[in-house]
Amino acid sequence: MKKIISIPPNYFYLCLILGIVLRLVFPEFKIMPSPYYISGLLLIAMGIYMVIDPWYLFKKHDTPESFEPTTALVTDGIYKYSRNPMYLGGVLFLTGLSVTLNNIISLITPLIFFLFMNFMFIPYEEDELAKTFGDKYIEYRKKVRLWI
Repeated sequence: MKKIISIPPNYFYLCLILGIVLRLVFPEFKIMPSPYYISGLLLIAMGIYMVIDPWYLFKKHDTPESFEPTTALVTDGIYKYSRNPMYLGGVLFLTGLSVTLNNIISLITPLIFFLFMNFMFIPYEEDELAKTFGDKYIEYRKKVRLWI
């Protein structure tokens, strides 16, 4: 069994801090002229929605959103379109932050977060869901994409 070193929010917060630090260290690497970088706020809002909505769905189905054993396979709502909307929300938020900070170097942070989620957490979670829900999860996985 694969061992998970930490939990996904820790990687998100690390990338969030890294994005801000990169902006402070490299302020001259701008993405776009003022005021267009404010468009990143839309991505931030979308990212927040894609984290909060699944959280409510988990509560509705009375299943934990953490690494505790899951009690229900959530396939409704936003889970009809993405198997990992919370992680997608994190990527959108970090991308929006980079745009809002107007710093091209900080765009590395959503990439780092994506890579950790895609290659470290998602395979573990998908294995656990397949063990727990069997064919029901396999069928869901065939119908719904991993990210978008």
